[in-house]
Amino acid sequence: MKKSALSVALCLCTLIINPTYAAAYDATRAGGGYVFSNVFSGNTSFNDYISFSTDGLQQVLTSISGTGTTFQFKEFNLLDENKNLVMNGTVFNSGPNLSFGFTNSIQQGSYYLQVVGESTGTNASYAGTITLANAVPEPESAALILAGLGLLGLKRRRQG
Repeated sequence: MKKSALSVALCLCTLIINPTYAAAYDATRAGGGYVFSNVFSGNTSFNDYISFSTDGLQQVLTSISGTGTTFQFKEFNLLDENKNLVMNGTVFNSGPNLSFGFTNSIQQGSYYLQVVGESTGTNASYAGTITLANAVPEPESAALILAGLGLLGLKRRRQG
């Protein structure tokens, strides 16, 4: 009985000292992409879901920076509208301003950017951008398109 009470007390203390926040919010449309931010108070672990949508086959690039006594980003994931993993983020550069993206283009639809990390200090925050770029076709796709156009031209020439 004493061990159970001690375990419960320890869990409650851990939650009070180092709370974990999970938030879901919409990114704000800005130009060719989105902007987002979040503010924390105290020592915090966070697991945030930032919603955005794409207009077609697009590449997703993101930059984010955090402030606080110590600030550490642990994970960046792209999730579908049901919060299923689509792909993990690839970090392009690190430091106070972190850039990451996703190696494959994504189809038109609604998505979540999952940001996981920890911060310490009385006032901590992060802010970032999601940039959407039209996907560049693979060389094989370009070759297939050119071959098709060539065949159409050949057919047209024989008819005319």
